Amino acid sequence: MKTSRIEQYDIKSQKYRDKLAIEHTETAVTSKEEGNIHGTYQFENMMLSYIRDGEKNKLKAFLAGVSDPENLPQGKLASDPLRQAKNLLIGLTAVVGKVAGIGGGMDIEDAYRLIDIYTQECEKCQTIEDIYLLQYNMVMDFTERVAEVKLPKGVSKETYQAMQYIQDNINAVISIDDVANEVHRSRSFITRHFKTETGNTILEYIVEAKIKEAKRLLRYSKRSIPSIANYLCFSSQPYFQTVFKKQTSMTPAEYRRKNSHL
Repeated sequence: MKTSRIEQYDIKSQKYRDKLAIEHTETAVTSKEEGNIHGTYQFENMMLSYIRDGEKNKLKAFLAGVSDPENLPQGKLASDPLRQAKNLLIGLTAVVGKVAGIGGGMDIEDAYRLIDIYTQECEKCQTIEDIYLLQYNMVMDFTERVAEVKLPKGVSKETYQAMQYIQDNINAVISIDDVANEVHRSRSFITRHFKTETGNTILEYIVEAKIKEAKRLLRYSKRSIPSIANYLCFSSQPYFQTVFKKQTSMTPAEYRRKNSHL
């Protein structure tokens, strides 16, 4: 009786597992001795969260705040530097497309096609700098496409502009007058239309946006709770904790314990 492909793989797989187990053990010991670590997990999770939410400006600000992202500690995927950079980009593209792109609402086939295109473009790159440029365009492309999917239906240009202004200035004190001035409309106009089109008042939306950003920081950063409260311009840490618990039914510390990726 002819054995199936899976059965053939099972017969041969033990040698592979033993070989890889030996290599993994030796590499782990060497890495610990030399202090070589994969230091991109926190960076990648924060980046993926911005892409998944379609927040292009926040992603830009986040990337700008990382002085040399290419110098983050990364695993060795090839001996040749160009091949190493290509392998890293190909892996990142797949994660961005499947986790952040599809997770953010992109059509599955569109996301997979985009992964294929960027993988093919990566193989054409002749220099490491070309790969870095392609990587930047890739993450921005997915972010913009997710943002398009998330564009609320039935929302006017003024209301959407107001929503974007709030998102882009989440670490500032934002007043209704600030929002009205940004969209060049009267306070009464934007207040009325915003409530009608989104179901929330402007102040409610500001609080929700700040709590959303607080969740992200609690999950993916090492910032202290007082630091997060201060960054998001809450009047005090106790007030931040009160608002956070009202929105999530958990204190910031409880949320971090249950959801932290660090």
